[in-house]
Amino acid sequence: MDSLFEYRNCPGCGQNDFEVLFESNIKPDDFNVLFDYSMEGHDSQEGMEGYLVPGKEWGRHVRCKNCRLIYMNPMEKVSKTNEYYCKAKNTHAPTIRECYLRIAKSQVRLIQKYASGTNLLDIGCAQGFFLFSASRAGYTTKGIEISQDAAAYAIREFGLDVKAKPFEELRFPENHFDVVTLWQVLEHVPYPLMMLKEVHRILKPGGLVVASTPNIEGIPAKILRKRWWDIKRLHLNQFTTKTLADILQNAGFKNMSAVSYRGFVSLSILLTMTLKYLDAYERLKALFNPDHILGKMLNKIMLIYSSRLNHCVVLGFK
Repeated sequence: MDSLFEYRNCPGCGQNDFEVLFESNIKPDDFNVLFDYSMEGHDSQEGMEGYLVPGKEWGRHVRCKNCRLIYMNPMEKVSKTNEYYCKAKNTHAPTIRECYLRIAKSQVRLIQKYASGTNLLDIGCAQGFFLFSASRAGYTTKGIEISQDAAAYAIREFGLDVKAKPFEELRFPENHFDVVTLWQVLEHVPYPLMMLKEVHRILKPGGLVVASTPNIEGIPAKILRKRWWDIKRLHLNQFTTKTLADILQNAGFKNMSAVSYRGFVSLSILLTMTLKYLDAYERLKALFNPDHILGKMLNKIMLIYSSRLNHCVVLGFK
């Protein structure tokens, strides 16, 4: 099974001195499964169910003794994880659309406070909700998304300029963008420091970078521990606000600040997550169907929370 893995030094500082936090629970047969937190449901409800499944598989997690970054080591080979992402389906998009458009508006307001220009690149743009909101706010936008299905949704639904390729294959000009955003991206990236150094190269002097990731020191992570929904087979790195700021600094950015935006979650999604953790969802899931009158009502009721609850959000400048 070693041929399925590759080992790496700390992706934050390059050292190779770590302590093991917990071992992997992935079995050899699990590698026959294409995508562990599947988005391949046949309708929007099934897609949402897969999207909200608590983590069931994870690799060995270690913590760097130098910079304290937590990361999976060894990890599945990059070629395999890229295959997962390229083929991932995104049938949950209609269900999360309203939540994510509201979140995107809050993220855009955050950008507007700090950005000095309007040429914006969003890496890992998913279905394009943030890019759409940014374009409506006057930004010239470009997106990158490795999932072919998500990129197609962004292009079809919003008419966005999105490249369905890995970031490392696209060589943008130096000093080109005013803003680069990475919303929930770096936890998936095998070598995030390399990516951030390339982001630094393509940003204009004084340009703004904003990165967000799940926060392994957040309240949900502390309560749920290994059952936290962001302990996933394809989440290769687990950041705190400090380790996220440190890796940005290592990439050459300066004047880092921890910031936040407003998050939104529908009552339907919140109840779905809760019932899944209680193993009671299957008995009640018909009530959450978007075509059911109760499902429609629950999906319209929005709860507001701070991104600090579960995410690190750090910005910096070139």
